[in-house]
Amino acid sequence: EKRAAFERQQAMWHDIVKHLAEEFSCPISEVGNLLSTTTNQLEQEARIKDFIQVLAIKQVKDLLSPYHHRPPRHEQRDLTHP
Repeated sequence: EKRAAFERQQAMWHDIVKHLAEEFSCPISEVGNLLSTTTNQLEQEARIKDFIQVLAIKQVKDLLSPYHHRPPRHEQRDLTHP
């Protein structure tokens, strides 16, 4: 059971790395290394470890975002125009 849970977690982690690499047009190996390093740093500093993966993903996105231009989520609309 522990082995199956570990394998599921590894597969999920790989999917996250792949998604981030595609989103920011970066090599998978670089995103994986960055995410792993960030996760390890957070684990060493954190007292509560429940949300380390979520925080690590956010930090990696924040680090990569200056290198990626994203279109605005919503177009600006003139609300006064009928």
